[in-house]
Amino acid sequence: MTLYDKAVKCVDDAFQDKQKRHFERTVYWMEKFYPAYTTAHRIAAYSHDIERGIMKERDRQYLNKDFIRQHEEDRARLMAEFLKKEGADDDIIDKVKHLISRHEEGGDEEQNALKDADSVSYFETNAEMFVRKRAEQDGYEKVKGKLDWMFDRITSSAAKDAARANYEKWRKELDVAFKH
Repeated sequence: MTLYDKAVKCVDDAFQDKQKRHFERTVYWMEKFYPAYTTAHRIAAYSHDIERGIMKERDRQYLNKDFIRQHEEDRARLMAEFLKKEGADDDIIDKVKHLISRHEEGGDEEQNALKDADSVSYFETNAEMFVRKRAEQDGYEKVKGKLDWMFDRITSSAAKDAARANYEKWRKELDVAFKH
């Protein structure tokens, strides 16, 4: 089993396969937005949300800046610990940690590519749940804020183009559901 396969199994076990499509699509888009990707990029793309599978009670704070910062750091640390336990090279551990540590906010070109891949994948795989389920619990403004934030944070024009139709679709459905 490759290191990537082990990371996939770790993530899938934590989520009980519930987010598998999101992680697969994040890997797909990461490869599109950062063609020089390596195994470390693939691992980071698949595992960027690992902490959410373990600490579900924090998940509702998705627009809190302190939560976002802590979320990035916790996930980077968790994957670094996992990779170290699996005997990964320090270069891979450092790269995965670096990428995940700014997968929400972005930073350098590689971190921005992961952030963009995460956003495009979100609109393909997770936005529906936010609009159709979370909106009832969290309210229109919070879900609208999440959709807008996920789109507005996209750095590259290619990623914006890839996300735009789904972003507009889910914003419209949210507006219709809440009669806005």
